[in-house]
Amino acid sequence: MVALPVYQPRSAAELQDAIRPPRAPLLLRPRLSPALLGRLPAGVARPRFNVGELRTGILHLGCGAFHRAHQAVLTQRAIEAEMTAVHLPAWGIVAASLRTGSALPALKQQQGLYTVLVRSPQGLRAEVVGSLREAVHAQWDAARLRQVLLDPQLRLVTLTVTETGYCADPRSGRLDWQDDAVRADCHRPWPRTVPGLLVRGLAMRRMAGLAPPVLVSCDNVPVNGRQLRQVCLDMAAAQDDGLAEWIARNVQFPSSMVDRIVPVTTDVDRRSADAMLGLTDAVPVSTEPFSQWVIEHFEGPRPLWEAAGAVFVDDVAPWEAAKLRLLNGGHLALACLGLLAGCATVAEVMAEPLMRRYALRLLIDEQRPTLPPGGPDIRVYAHELVERWRNPRIAHQLERVGRNASGKLASRLLAGLRLNLESGRPAPLTLLAVAAWMWCASGRDPQGGVLLKSDSLGDPQGGVLLKSDSLGDTLGRIGREAGDDAARLVNRLLGLREIFGDDLPRQPQVVAGLREAVQRLQRDGALATVRAALAGSLDAELTPCH
Repeated sequence: MVALPVYQPRSAAELQDAIRPPRAPLLLRPRLSPALLGRLPAGVARPRFNVGELRTGILHLGCGAFHRAHQAVLTQRAIEAEMTAVHLPAWGIVAASLRTGSALPALKQQQGLYTVLVRSPQGLRAEVVGSLREAVHAQWDAARLRQVLLDPQLRLVTLTVTETGYCADPRSGRLDWQDDAVRADCHRPWPRTVPGLLVRGLAMRRMAGLAPPVLVSCDNVPVNGRQLRQVCLDMAAAQDDGLAEWIARNVQFPSSMVDRIVPVTTDVDRRSADAMLGLTDAVPVSTEPFSQWVIEHFEGPRPLWEAAGAVFVDDVAPWEAAKLRLLNGGHLALACLGLLAGCATVAEVMAEPLMRRYALRLLIDEQRPTLPPGGPDIRVYAHELVERWRNPRIAHQLERVGRNASGKLASRLLAGLRLNLESGRPAPLTLLAVAAWMWCASGRDPQGGVLLKSDSLGDPQGGVLLKSDSLGDTLGRIGREAGDDAARLVNRLLGLREIFGDDLPRQPQVVAGLREAVQRLQRDGALATVRAALAGSLDAELTPCH
């Protein structure tokens, strides 16, 4: 990874310019563009190649912040590692947006350029990314997207479309034919769903006698390559059996695992980018220093992503499991306990030494033994996670982390709990995390406020997490009926089979542990309950790894 210079304001006025809104038209700056890259200050990194000469070879579905802070950055590094004085590898990206967000017009106006702000405890650094050469809308610019799909130089299609973009039935993993948009794509002149667009593009290339691109999913979906392959085969089979067979024989769908914290871009980010560049950037993204991309091996030309830190493996599953149970599971535990402690961000939670100790114990003592062999060194990974979560410059909102928590519990916390129970290992810290979710799910905090406003099961009278939880109405009703009765709350929530199944409610140690933990949270609060759970623990394995 190339070390970038750390931004330090040269004066108090420049610092104020970075953190305060502009007050007058005098502060208006020209818009970031290829023609103005030479005007960037020395402290701002920029592409080492002529962006106007970069040819495209990658189509990316999605113009979101994560792609621009992750795959596009690694692709720029790969281009720079592979380029020579007489050769510029054709790995420019065409990003196709499937939504009507505000980023697309600005990216078009800036000819694909934007700023990545890397926020670390040591300071702020900026890099202008030029690997994204064109931004189009999948519907409004359909003619241009057809040209891209039929370009003989197109080698790769990458995706960040979120789990819902795959249009898969969550129970079977097959294409969801109950989805009206999926059914309509079989007859539309131009499809609108991700499977529909991909299958149409593959059909066009087959008809034109062109080799298919490799399709690389970069979404937070387990074995995402297999999932993508299945929905594409289902869509193709509904239209042309021969096409489905051709895809099955000729198209590669490697799975990949991605990891980087990319908060929602704020006005502060935009002001910071403008101040550092001396230009206006309407679409900067903010992120942390850490970045990880693990990709299953595939055949054919590709960027030199390993030069940018990517890892190529035979099986991505162990890496996915580590991320799911440590990063995602730990995040969920910290979100629920942190909300009960009155915190707003992950960094606020991790500023408390007690919570850092809890996080390490949860990850190393209880989650590590449940993981399959292979993947990262878990002790090193756990310490890296804690340091990332401590970053005070990344405002990762607990409410956002806890969204739709009821749908995340099973894979992120309960799967590890089951494995520990089967092996006879105690898991009190996992039970405490589940108990914190239960108390959050009641819709009230210990001071009588509301929680979980972003829960997809949102109860109109509920709090922050419930409004974004798919089971919000049910959770809110259970919380109101249980009141402060911890045993009743635990019993009613354990009865939700879609979350806990039939086995966990029958485990006496689970029921007793959850009741005791909820009672302690109600009576003593989050920090005191965590302190009690950690009392007498050994810290032999908690020393930092170097």
